[in-house]
Order: sequence, then C-alpha cells, then structure tokens
Amino acid sequence: MLPVALEAHGLVKVFGDLRAVDGVDLSIPRGTFYGIAGPNGAGKSTTLRMLTGLLRPDAGNAMLDGVAVWPDPLPAKAKVGFVPDNPVLFDRLTAAEMLEYAGMLRRMDPGVVAARSAELLHVLDLASEGEKLIADFSLGMIKRVGLAVALLHSPRVLILDEPFGALDPVNTQVMEDVLQLYRRGGGTVVFASH
Repeated sequence: MLPVALEAHGLVKVFGDLRAVDGVDLSIPRGTFYGIAGPNGAGKSTTLRMLTGLLRPDAGNAMLDGVAVWPDPLPAKAKVGFVPDNPVLFDRLTAAEMLEYAGMLRRMDPGVVAARSAELLHVLDLASEGEKLIADFSLGMIKRVGLAVALLHSPRVLILDEPFGALDPVNTQVMEDVLQLYRRGGGTVVFASH
C-alpha cells in the first residue's frame, strides 16, 4: 500500500444557508493522479481550497504529506502547489519575473529560483516568450505560468482546479506531459473537473 499524500476527514463548509461541502472524507496515495469530478456548484473548488489551507473548514481537517492543514496552514502550504481555475498573476510582469517574484514570496534562494525558473519555462514551452508581458498571454499560456508558479518550490502535492478548462489541444498536451513528469518524479497530482 502506498503512503498517503493527502487525506481529509469530515470536511464541512457552510456559507449562510448553503452547505457547500458536507463531510468529505478522502485518502489519496502518494505518486498518483487523483480526480475529483462533479457538476458546477458541487463543492469541488471549496474542497480544494480547504485542502490547500486557503479556506478554513467549519468542521473536519486535512493532512498534507503528514502535516495537519488546520489550525496552522503555513507548514502544509510549504508542501503544496495550487493552480486555481483562473490563476491570479501580475499581468505587467514577464513569466520569468512572475516566477522570480513567487520565489521571493517563498523566501527561496535566488540561484535556485533562477535555475528552476529556466527549467520550468523550458518544459512548459514558455522560454521563447522572453520580454512578453503576461497581459499579452493567451489563457493557455496563463495557465502554464500558473503551473510553473505552483511547481517552483518543488511541492510534494500539486492541486489543480479545472486545469484543462478552455484549453486548446496543444496547451492541454503540454500541461499533461508536465504533470506526468511531475508524477513520475514522486509527486501527487489532485485535480477537479466537471
């Protein structure tokens, strides 16, 4: 049996009269692809945000690579990369500058950030974009930059919300290839999709 990368017990989230998540339990083995599927409004994004430490659950808890997400999510956040449905990036930066900024926020060594950025931009087919601002990128390119930001610190678990939504086949293939490479290296991929 594979060690557990991510688990949740009794996750609940209520917004007013709406019970968005109602007692979610899951156990995701390390080194796997794990999909969470459901229609729009089913609570997938809310669940992912609780698993990543971005949204406090009303009940229950989650463990990321053996670290409790709540009540203090910071240690768990160091082990996870998250790509939301629409990545929030600074559109007046280049892809390389965005990665440099993300590295500074994570207090990473600048030399490590430069090396990892060059590698990620190459693998994600963004190296040729040079001085082009994120504001001028297509949605597929923005999602790839978001993936690069999420992978920069070499997380143990990668969580993606609707990663392939509205992507053309080329962008989808690039992202799938990178995710398979990440998984083969021992990472765990969790994604939500309708």
